[in-house]
Amino acid sequence: MKQPVDVVTQDAARIARAISHPVRLQILNELREGGAYVMHLTSVLGRPQANISQHLMVLREAGLVTAIREGMTVLYQISEPEVMAVLDALLILAEKRRTRQQIASGPLPEGDVHHAGRRRRGKCRCPRCRQL
Repeated sequence: MKQPVDVVTQDAARIARAISHPVRLQILNELREGGAYVMHLTSVLGRPQANISQHLMVLREAGLVTAIREGMTVLYQISEPEVMAVLDALLILAEKRRTRQQIASGPLPEGDVHHAGRRRRGKCRCPRCRQL
């Protein structure tokens, strides 16, 4: 007889599904430094506003991010510090796997793993980037 799945395990699976997309992982990484605006995320990630908004909706529904209205704009922030611990663990695991693969088979093409420290603020016009 199968054991029923408990509520905490179900919620953990829902969270895992929410972060299972590379763009959502990139969004969470961009929110690391105090949050970001949609216009910033579209600029940095090179994706249309509608696409970013859809990914943010998934993250909001999973309770991973919060939206704070600031006049005509909305600042998105990480809802719990544990979200960043999960993201960091995933990035460390991916980097270790990449290193092992490089040792075994030679260098991998660039761009296949997100590098946590890279920030491209180029043409972003969000309130935070304008202050820099």
